[in-house]
Amino acid sequence: MDMKQDMVMMKDGKMMMMKNGEMMPMEMDMTMSDGTKVMMNGMVMMKDGTNRMMMDGEAMTMDGKMTKMDDMSKNM
Repeated sequence: MDMKQDMVMMKDGKMMMMKNGEMMPMEMDMTMSDGTKVMMNGMVMMKDGTNRMMMDGEAMTMDGKMTKMDDMSKNM
């Protein structure tokens, strides 16, 4: 996974957004292209209706794929 790819992530207990390679605070709830919803507090409603909280170091791409930030750095 490319760190320049657009995604949202939980970093130090705050939801952040990576857009065009630039990190910024997440400013609104988002719906990913697969229908997964990510709230500003880190709650994720999966497309199947299940909920979970994003943990520190987790990231989700705009197509709804969940990953860990340390996995991304291995692919750089």
